Amino acid sequence: MQDLIKRHFWVLGGLVVMICAVFAAKATNHILEAKYLRDADHAPKLPIVIPSSATPVKQMRSKDGTPFAARDMFCSDCTPPVPVASTDPSSIQATTLPLVLLATNVGLTDEDSWATIINTESQKQGAYSIGDPMPGATGKITEIHYKYVDFENANHIERLSLAGAAPPPTVAQAPTPGEGSGDEMQAMIDSGIKKIDDHHYEISKELVDKVLLNPMGFTKGARVVPAMANGKPNGFKLYSIRPASVYSKLGLQNGDTLLAINGMELTTAEKALEVYTKLRDATTLEVGLTRANKPDSITYSIR
Repeated sequence: MQDLIKRHFWVLGGLVVMICAVFAAKATNHILEAKYLRDADHAPKLPIVIPSSATPVKQMRSKDGTPFAARDMFCSDCTPPVPVASTDPSSIQATTLPLVLLATNVGLTDEDSWATIINTESQKQGAYSIGDPMPGATGKITEIHYKYVDFENANHIERLSLAGAAPPPTVAQAPTPGEGSGDEMQAMIDSGIKKIDDHHYEISKELVDKVLLNPMGFTKGARVVPAMANGKPNGFKLYSIRPASVYSKLGLQNGDTLLAINGMELTTAEKALEVYTKLRDATTLEVGLTRANKPDSITYSIR
C-alpha cells in the first residue's frame, strides 16, 4: 500500500497545482476588472428622452390583404402605387357625325392598331391609327378597340361604334332631321326588297339611296366580323341576324361568309371599302358567299 502511494503521489501534486492555477486566474480577473472597468460616475452620459405629449395616431390596418399585395416586397421604402381611376365607358357620348366604322384591327401595340372609317358626307375614307385626325372631326383618334373607336371632337371624347355593334348607353338625343324613325326604316326595308327566289332579289333604288345616306340606320341588325381561312382573311362572317333586319330580308343567314361582290374579293376592310365606293352606281350585285361550308351566291337587281 505504501509502495502504491509513493508510486502515484505525483497525481496529488498535479491536482494541487491545477487548483492553485484556477484560483490564480480568478484573482487576476478581479484585479483587471477593478483597474480597467469604470464605475457609473465615469460612464458616458446618454441623452434623456422626454416622452411626447402628442397622442399617437393609430393606423388602420386593412384585413383584405390589399396593402400587402400592392407593396413591393423587394423595396421596404417604396410606397404602394396609387390606383388611377378609370373612365366610365357609359359616360362617353356616341358621336352624331356622319361617320361609319367598317372594321377594326387591334394589334399588340398602338402602331399595329387601325380602324377603317368612311365619312358619308364628304366620302373621305381610309384606315386610321391612334393619333391620326378623325375625318370630319376637330380632334384625333385616342383609342381603338374591337367594337368601337374613341376620338376627340369639340374638346371632348366621342365614340364611334362598329356597324352592328350596340353602342354604350348615352344621353337621349333628338332624332336628326331626315333620318326617320325605326318604324319608317323598317317599312322602307319591307317595301324596298322583293324576293324572286332563294338566289334572286330586287331592291328599289330609293332604298339604296337611303342606305348610302345613312348606313348606320340600316345595318344594325347583325354582327359582322372578319373571317379567316388557312390563317388569312377571306371575307366577313355574319352572326346574330335579326328576323326583321335588312340582312334577313336580303336572304342572308347566320353563319354566312361574304367572300366577294361582282367578283371583287372582300379579303380586308380596305377591299370592302373599295368595293363600297365602286359599286355605288351598280344596277346588279352578285354576292359570292359560303353557306354551311359550301359555295353559294345571291344576285340583287337594283331598280
